[in-house]
Amino acid sequence: MLTSLNIRTALLLFCLVVLLALSAGRARADDEYVWAALKQGGKVILLRHAHVDIREGMGRLAPGNCAVEVNLSARGVRQAKRIGEAFRTHGIAVGEVLTSPYCRSIDTGRLVFGRATAVQYLMPPGVVTESQAKLNDERVLQDILKHRGPSNLVMITHTLNIENIVLEPAVMGEFLVVQPNGADFDVIGKIRMSDQ
Repeated sequence: MLTSLNIRTALLLFCLVVLLALSAGRARADDEYVWAALKQGGKVILLRHAHVDIREGMGRLAPGNCAVEVNLSARGVRQAKRIGEAFRTHGIAVGEVLTSPYCRSIDTGRLVFGRATAVQYLMPPGVVTESQAKLNDERVLQDILKHRGPSNLVMITHTLNIENIVLEPAVMGEFLVVQPNGADFDVIGKIRMSDQ
């Protein structure tokens, strides 16, 4: 015999399932909007490196020695490969692939796009002086604003770098897509690629 508590519980569960389905559908629609924008070219992709296992002191390590740096985890390698597959599946034209000089960013670039050019101005703010971090942010902003052409520019870096530019953090393996528009830029959207 159904009680009012059982009916309410069943109704709540049904509503939760419907909300989750609607949310997933909306996320796929949002992702398709971002992929369509990338297909047009002329965008800048701000990609946080793929997954790493976070450990104490990782932010104080200098780049250039992959043996002691925090590197991509097995999960991060899978995630980077899935991102690359998604770019190829959607037929996205990619031009330059600029990365932080940390191995986790360079390896993400190589796994996703088959290439990576390390640049100092994509280093995380915590490992450079405050004045250098501001100069680095300004350089990233200028690169975004001057980007033109049929291909998309990729910058693979760290969450603080991305947050300083678009005022929104990024989880590992997530990317934001921006469209330069003269003296500013618009955030088109973001995509988070799972590693499963």
